[in-house]
Amino acid sequence: MRMFKKIAVALDGSESAQQAARVALELAESKSAELGFCSVVDPVLAVGTSPVSPAMDLVVRDMEREARGIVAGAVESAHRQGILASGETRCGVAAFAFLKYAESFGADLIVMGTHGRRGFAHLLMGSVAEVVLRESRVPVLIVHVPRAQRKAA
Repeated sequence: MRMFKKIAVALDGSESAQQAARVALELAESKSAELGFCSVVDPVLAVGTSPVSPAMDLVVRDMEREARGIVAGAVESAHRQGILASGETRCGVAAFAFLKYAESFGADLIVMGTHGRRGFAHLLMGSVAEVVLRESRVPVLIVHVPRAQRKAA
């Protein structure tokens, strides 16, 4: 059986990412693995195709602050369980920025959640999990929270 020693975890504040983090914590604890948490801020999603304005800078800064908080909370949670963990926030296209993080972290496993979007929402927003799964050089564990179990947004 393959031993995983460095597990990269993608975080975005969603219920599915939180569930993925819980799964990663269990895996890390059982395998004595190190966790690397990463949240990516994609300014294009915040700004879209509209011209950049000072207000958008504030939106991106808020997103970055929120991402840092999500990562810090996950690292703290791992440390409380006695698990070696670190984390980073990055800017860029989510899937590719996360893949670069996983590579620089030296991950031998990626754990991430998926929103399970379908139809038009999937077409518009794409799937970060799908791109990571297709482009990753290491195994990817996708954690899906069924629609019935998701919190109402």
